[in-house]
Amino acid sequence: MKKMAKIVRDGLDARLPLLRGAQSAAMRPTRGWLRAVREAIGAKQEDIARKMGVKRQSYARLEATETRGGVSLTSLQNAANALDCEVVYYFMPRPSVASTYAELAGRHDPKLRHLRASEHSMALED
Repeated sequence: MKKMAKIVRDGLDARLPLLRGAQSAAMRPTRGWLRAVREAIGAKQEDIARKMGVKRQSYARLEATETRGGVSLTSLQNAANALDCEVVYYFMPRPSVASTYAELAGRHDPKLRHLRASEHSMALED
């Protein structure tokens, strides 16, 4: 299993420069991706709702839910299909925590926890 995890980790680490480059461009617009794309293509809520097979009010709630950060991935995928778009998402290590997935894996390895505690203590002593 560890060998497979390393292969997956190495693959993710190879993608990291591209993901970091796309990060700022992928930030959700203030009023949400659904609304931004719908308005950009000149569609009305009724149009997208019809393509999704729901009422306009349901679609309006979906846009509002996305803005609040509570939308499900399935709902986003359904709406994206109606908008002739794809949903793309990813996870990246927080720069303040790790610079690679391999480094992130080390932070989650129970065998290394005592080393991190020692590093922290030594940093405090400095």
